Amino acid sequence: MILKGDLITRDDAPNAFFSSFEGKYTIMDNLDEKGDPVIHARKEVYNAEYIYVTIVLRGTLNIIIGGTKLEVKANEYLAVMPCMSVEVEESRCIFFSYLTRSHLMADIYKRTHIHPKFTYNAFKFHHLHFTQEEMETLLESYVRIKREHQHENYPMKEIVLRAYYSAHIAKLFSMIDEKKFIHYIKDSRQYKFFSDFINTLNLKHKEERSVQYYAEQLHITPKYLTTIVYKYTGLTASQAIDQYIIYAIKQTLYNNEYNIKKISLEYNFPSQSFFGRYFKRITGMSPLAYVKHNNIKSINFASNQ
Repeated sequence: MILKGDLITRDDAPNAFFSSFEGKYTIMDNLDEKGDPVIHARKEVYNAEYIYVTIVLRGTLNIIIGGTKLEVKANEYLAVMPCMSVEVEESRCIFFSYLTRSHLMADIYKRTHIHPKFTYNAFKFHHLHFTQEEMETLLESYVRIKREHQHENYPMKEIVLRAYYSAHIAKLFSMIDEKKFIHYIKDSRQYKFFSDFINTLNLKHKEERSVQYYAEQLHITPKYLTTIVYKYTGLTASQAIDQYIIYAIKQTLYNNEYNIKKISLEYNFPSQSFFGRYFKRITGMSPLAYVKHNNIKSINFASNQ
């Protein structure tokens, strides 16, 4: 599967099931395959806006997330948050996966009362192990979502899909405890710089957008910061800053927390028009166009009738 900007296409495994609803909710699986089907390698793949979840039922999925090589084995779950590079190596496994736009998933988290630490985790991934019984429960929940995807589009389809996704996420998080997490120890000097960069970006992204500023905070050169950021994300430092800021702004626009003028002030843009050009340069649409199609007020029973 390819994720690059808004592009989603099916894996070149010819027998895999694939379905997408308006590019907002996308699912894929090879559950009907026999034996250990091959997953073909995919390189230079970038998850710009989606939360990407894969659950392996049998075999092993070999994947590189932000420069970290993982083996996702039977009964394991992998969630890749936005702004992460994703490279799939040739693998053999039975899996099911789903992708949801980050602002929609954040809304589902809110509706299901998921702890805030899980909601705005750009530049991160989560790898967990579940029991066989828990996996069967998650599979049953996924199949319910899949059946709804297979229905022809109808006015309330997004409402129903969101309800099924919410139930799936609630069930998933009811099973999670700290013992299930598979941790990766990264004690290299470069990763320490990268981690500090992300932490600083989280604190200062509303005030600062320059690579020079973040490099100075870490006491390294802008060139070296870009080298480090590219290693773990596949992005330059400037691109990573822009993606993080846009990711955060989209959550605000979706939740209708502020109007566009207030957002431009909060994020320290010199003017509302400058903010509009910045947003359109990165997303391809104006803030107003984004709000029209991706705002919590535009997704309700009344607007879907």
